[in-house]
Amino acid sequence: MPWRFRTRVFVVVALVAAAAVSATAWLTVRATRAEFAESAAVEKRVVDDIYDTLNGYALQHGTWEGVVRPVVRLGRSTGQRIRLTTLTGEVIVDTDTEAARTARPVTRRPTGVLDARQVIARTESESGSENGSGNGPDPARSGVPPAADTPAARIDFYRRSLRLRACFTRRGVDLNPTRPARWPKDPLPAELRGVQRELLAFCLGSAASSTTETTGDQRAWQDCLAQLKKGRAGGSPVSRPAGEPTPSVRSCAEQTLQQRLTDVAPEPLLLWLGYGRGTADAPRFQPFRVITAAVVVAVLVIGCTLLLSRRVLAPIGALAAAARRLGAGNLSERVDVRGRDEIAELARSFNRMADSLQRSEEAQHRMVSDIAHELRTPLANIRGYLEALHDGVLEPDPELLSSLLEEAVLQQRLIDDLQDLALAESGALRMLRTPLDVRELLETSRVAHRAVAESHGVRLDVEADAVPPLDADPDRLRQVIGNLVTNALAATPPGGTITLRAAAAGDAVRIQVADTGRGIAPDELRNVFDRFWRADSSRTRATGGRGLGLSIAQGIVQAHGGVLTAESEPGRGSTFTITIPL
Repeated sequence: MPWRFRTRVFVVVALVAAAAVSATAWLTVRATRAEFAESAAVEKRVVDDIYDTLNGYALQHGTWEGVVRPVVRLGRSTGQRIRLTTLTGEVIVDTDTEAARTARPVTRRPTGVLDARQVIARTESESGSENGSGNGPDPARSGVPPAADTPAARIDFYRRSLRLRACFTRRGVDLNPTRPARWPKDPLPAELRGVQRELLAFCLGSAASSTTETTGDQRAWQDCLAQLKKGRAGGSPVSRPAGEPTPSVRSCAEQTLQQRLTDVAPEPLLLWLGYGRGTADAPRFQPFRVITAAVVVAVLVIGCTLLLSRRVLAPIGALAAAARRLGAGNLSERVDVRGRDEIAELARSFNRMADSLQRSEEAQHRMVSDIAHELRTPLANIRGYLEALHDGVLEPDPELLSSLLEEAVLQQRLIDDLQDLALAESGALRMLRTPLDVRELLETSRVAHRAVAESHGVRLDVEADAVPPLDADPDRLRQVIGNLVTNALAATPPGGTITLRAAAAGDAVRIQVADTGRGIAPDELRNVFDRFWRADSSRTRATGGRGLGLSIAQGIVQAHGGVLTAESEPGRGSTFTITIPL
């Protein structure tokens, strides 16, 4: 196998593999990027929902007591592992523990901090922005009476709301923890207005602010403003667009609010989501890994291509070498067959071809040897008689001349038979096809051989059904049947029978010549159509047999597109069957 073909195969497969791997890697990178972006967006929405729900719980209840149930519900609905701890690491709730399983390792850092004070401050800031001033929220929106719309009043308002909600939560009143749009619009939720008067009076009393707290709120606000004015006096004024609230005043209000609500608002908690990695350490898409995998796959494909090319092309190379040696005349050349694939089947076909060529060569040598053997003896006799006549040893009487003529005629017949056989085997035998009545053909053959059969004491019968006309050469078929009848007469003892039969067999006509002679042994039956083969090795050309009749008959039948077969049983006779399609 030339190396150039192997190189072409390798290059084509490698290019196809590289193109396929590259396209797959590109599609994978693109699809994975989209999946990562969508997954990150979904995860952010889930985290925001958990944040809002838990912060809303703290604002609605004023305490973290009873937070286990909503955390468990959130864990089930979002599929997240949720863990709440204090700033010092004390575990408040863990969905792993609540699910009665060992808590998995936490992330290296918390996802975030839950602080109700920050939510209240953000609400105040948003309310102030919508109102267009930096002094606080719109009284109509926040639920704070207009007369009490001062920073100290707002701090007192939130303090009383948180205490009131915490009081009812600790006494088992369900506050229906829904996330408020603006918190709080009313320090007393509508669902609590129907509770018992004693409980309501107790919680309202415990939620009231003391004079010390109110005074502390006002002092903290004034101290923050004083520091703010002091800082401005020592620095340059801050330029800002018209209508935008002063950030410093707003920051001072938020700072004072968070400071004064520290002892009232629920304790800040750390929120942990997932395990092993936190959302801050979430895996990022790394196309380098995809590219590395694609390169590895491409290398593996190219390596497998090399092995495959060697596995496929090595047997083909062996076949090519064997074919060259076979063409050089070494007919004994064969190739090793391994496996059951197409390459193995090609090797088997090559071996069968080599066997056929070797058999043909051997048959040709045998034929030449047989022809030489058949011609040597009669030509030697003719030469001896001619030399004797030439030397005057014998007198040329009519009997001697008749014997020499008979020998010449026999040699002419042998040469004619060999010519017919050669034409039949090469497919050049001339055929004059005409519509032929098979029954009439058998009757003609019986009449032609009746005298010889009677002289041998053998009965010759015809059993022919009505069959369609056969498109065939009458003379050639009479020659075939004549050869078969002649062989049957030689093998049938006196008192035997030879039967000529004809019958339709589907889309063909079957003609049989059956005798009751001595038959042919099974190991010899396979050789009956070989050239110069005789069933009785003691028979010689003197008895009329040259061993070419059946070979010629088979060639003529095959020239008609038919088949000639033989069946025999020693001691009971033989049957030769001619099957010719209509």
